Amino acid sequence: MLFRKFALLVPAILILSGCYLPASFDAEMELSRTGLYKMSFDGYIVDLNIYKSMRSKKLKVDSPELKEKIQKIIDDFERDTSTKSVSYFKQGAFKVNWSKGGDIIKSRQVMFFRRNENMLSITYDKKKATIMLKGKYIKSQDAARLEQLGLTVQGVIRIKTDAKVVTHNAQKIWNEGSVKFYGWRLNSIRDKPPLLIVSLGG
Repeated sequence: MLFRKFALLVPAILILSGCYLPASFDAEMELSRTGLYKMSFDGYIVDLNIYKSMRSKKLKVDSPELKEKIQKIIDDFERDTSTKSVSYFKQGAFKVNWSKGGDIIKSRQVMFFRRNENMLSITYDKKKATIMLKGKYIKSQDAARLEQLGLTVQGVIRIKTDAKVVTHNAQKIWNEGSVKFYGWRLNSIRDKPPLLIVSLGG
């Protein structure tokens, strides 16, 4: 499920801070030394409330209640103009294609999907002249609960940048001309989330 349209990369920072869990995805981001960015997410996101209700048989397939909940989630994603497509898959999982570009120096912060569902984030710190791509860890107790529900995270994350990287925890690094690529592959909810910080200073 790799993005073929872009040779870009994305900082992907996973957070269990809301009702959505990115279960299987490909994320890419391109970040220039001037602060211009392109950020993309293509994959499956699980609504935990629907998933748990279906697993416990409280919600049945094709029931009016399930259809109503599905439509609310679709409407939620479609309110964000960066959502290119969203559709229901099964068992509370939605196929989501989302992409956004702009100037992080002007916007200061960009999140996927939003502040209380912060799965991916880019933040500009004017005082330090740095851009941080990071995410919160899933707490061990939350990870255990998700594993008990049969859920996990599988994702490929890539970041492409010509800026000066001062900190990162990438699993793989490679060059293409003057541009460096940083890559991660997540195979578990307990995997360490990606982190990358670039300096816009001299």
